[in-house]
Amino acid sequence: MHKSMTQKIWLWVAVAGIVFLPAAQAHAKIGIGTQFTDAVMENLEIGQSYNLRELRGVPYSVKNVGDAGVDIVVEVMIPVPKEMKENYEPIPDPNWIQLVPSQYFVPPGGTAFSDIIISIPNDPQLVGRHYQAFLWAHTKGTGMLGTGVKSRVRFSVGPGPDTLAEEKRKKAMVSLNYDIWPSAMYVNKAEPGKKYNVKKKENQSFRVTNRSEKPVELVLKAVPWDKRTPAPHGYEPLDNTDWIQLKPSRLKIKPFRVQEVKLLMNVPKKFKGQKKAFIIQATLPIGTIVSSSHRVLVTILEP
Repeated sequence: MHKSMTQKIWLWVAVAGIVFLPAAQAHAKIGIGTQFTDAVMENLEIGQSYNLRELRGVPYSVKNVGDAGVDIVVEVMIPVPKEMKENYEPIPDPNWIQLVPSQYFVPPGGTAFSDIIISIPNDPQLVGRHYQAFLWAHTKGTGMLGTGVKSRVRFSVGPGPDTLAEEKRKKAMVSLNYDIWPSAMYVNKAEPGKKYNVKKKENQSFRVTNRSEKPVELVLKAVPWDKRTPAPHGYEPLDNTDWIQLKPSRLKIKPFRVQEVKLLMNVPKKFKGQKKAFIIQATLPIGTIVSSSHRVLVTILEP
């Protein structure tokens, strides 16, 4: 049975301009293209079949942009590793995808259409998997003049990778209950041209407190000052923080515990006698920014 669009199936299809792939020139110009470049489906179920045209009214199409009629065949291909999108695996069996029809004669300037039908075997081990395949449309019987074009098809049995990542992010955000102290650190005697440990030299460090009943994982790093916000009077926004290190930079703090984070700097000599401002940014391990409000204001001494 083919699932209809009343089901909660999510489908995204990338449509671009015609991809023109001409063959070597001889007596006739031969070329085909497609507007169907990338289809992504999620929430598919085992033991079911899905027709993309029925789901969203999107058929697969191939246009003959040459000046001679051609026979075109559309095949389902298993991707090689370098063609794979992150978090997907190659489709185990190309027979899971059918093109109806899969062959046609297309006159010059004409367009042919096919239904794409995806059938998922009734196997519980497929739940939670994400698959990728290619559709390869190519001319038939044109010898050395032959040409072809590929389209990507991706689908998930259950939620897709992006949906799962968003759910993970939201879950992590809900469980966050922490603070970083101080909100502003003033480093008053940074020495240029050498490593400067703010904890050792000025007895200052950041302290991150986990106030929740679950472990908290954070990544801290120094980032340039956001120039949309004026720096405090007398300080210049820093636009390169490569010489600044937080130790540790990746934290996993147990419930109701405090983790100390030291600030280490290797101040470039060119900054001698200057005052610089930058930000300490906190992110989740997946990269979601949760805080960019903690400031560091550095006074660099003359040698």
